[in-house]
Amino acid sequence: MQPADAPIPGADDPAAPLSPSTPDLTPRAWRVGLLAVFLVLTGLAYALQGTIGPKGTALVGCVAFLVLAASASTNLQGVNWRTVIGGILLQLALAVLVIHGSVTLGGTVWSVRGLFEGIGEVVKAFIGFSDAGATFVFGNLANPGDIALNPGKEFLFMFAFKALPPILFVSAFFTVLYHFGVLQGIVRLFARVMVFLLGTSGAETLSVAANVFMGQTEAPLIVKPYVPRMTRSELATLMVSGFAHISGGMMAVYINYGADPVAVLTTCVMACPCSLYLAKLVFPESSTPETSGLTPQTDVKSPYVNAVDAAAAGTADGLRLALNVAAMLIVFIAFVAMFDGLLSCLKPLLGWFGLPVTWIPDGLSLRMIFGWLFAPAAMLMGVEPADQQQVGALLGAKLSINEHYAYLEMKKLLAAGAMKPRSFELAAYALTGFANFASVGIQLGGIGAIAPSRRHDLAKLGGRALFAGFLATLINAAIAGVLTAG
Repeated sequence: MQPADAPIPGADDPAAPLSPSTPDLTPRAWRVGLLAVFLVLTGLAYALQGTIGPKGTALVGCVAFLVLAASASTNLQGVNWRTVIGGILLQLALAVLVIHGSVTLGGTVWSVRGLFEGIGEVVKAFIGFSDAGATFVFGNLANPGDIALNPGKEFLFMFAFKALPPILFVSAFFTVLYHFGVLQGIVRLFARVMVFLLGTSGAETLSVAANVFMGQTEAPLIVKPYVPRMTRSELATLMVSGFAHISGGMMAVYINYGADPVAVLTTCVMACPCSLYLAKLVFPESSTPETSGLTPQTDVKSPYVNAVDAAAAGTADGLRLALNVAAMLIVFIAFVAMFDGLLSCLKPLLGWFGLPVTWIPDGLSLRMIFGWLFAPAAMLMGVEPADQQQVGALLGAKLSINEHYAYLEMKKLLAAGAMKPRSFELAAYALTGFANFASVGIQLGGIGAIAPSRRHDLAKLGGRALFAGFLATLINAAIAGVLTAG
């Protein structure tokens, strides 16, 4: 394989393996029929949820979400069902292994869930190491209890001083692991298993496996030399996987927000086969990828001189990410406040004009609207009726704003005891992913910089890829809903 920085023959050739204007080949009647099946399944799940219970509802939801994905397929006749069925079975196997499986170590039987809970505690302790640096820089501001001088006063979560410092530390740590080749070795092992089982191309599978540890724009760098010549289906797979996963650094941050560690860790692993088979269901492969049936070698030399250089570079990358997260939250939460203010004026304004206002509830807000729109998705995940609107509001916030905002809203609900523990766990499965509207632009900029000649393809694929990535997180949650005790 040529070096990563070597010129790629034909990389600037505008003739992509598949034309970006390739029409959808799924007959309209099929698409309408599948949508009708989805609506029927949703209606049945709603009508029978009291009879079949949350687990039965989640089982119906798994089927309903897959039917919905099939309705969005660009060429349902061309789907490689080996990839789809193999991916579903692998996803189920991983979920059952984590939630109900056990392993024998040193003559002692350990539950896999217990091991994941132990890993979660290690992650929490690992995040705690960053508190030492944060306390040195920010003093008492890094410890909210130190400034709670007014008895009985509720203090908000100090995001800037508690959530952002771990991003710097974890980013530096993972960059050091990359420098020593540790991440690449783990990623290559995952990729080989999925290439063998699912029959996907090596390059796309390697990038999907890298998404367990790396972000939506960093993972494609693992296969940078191949991206300009990828098929349209492979490009879509890169995007869907980016939306369905989170990076290792964000994994630690979400656990720090109070999300269930087992749910966050499990859904990151489950998202590998899920994002692959959903991408191949929605964007079936219709040509022969360059790395079909093999895992490409990616022995790219580390760009860092030593571990200190890697840690410094990782810190700088983490700082950019932390500032970006903080800036986006400031802006998007301001927009939410603005829309809530406008919605609060709607009822008085219509009343002033003498129009009927009884249909408008008091306290109308964006959160309430999200709850109405996404409550059916929460129901199909297996969330109990009393919590469906709350979880629906979190899903809507995650898609339209970002997962940070949704997790912080969930943290408030957790502190108030506003939902049952099972609902919090399923919400953590569904919120763990970068599937939001802003991420479409992030991927266009990140992957587009790797392959400028394919930016037009990426733009064409963005909306449907976001849809598939969001569905991946819902399917992960629905499978957990089937396997998790009520």
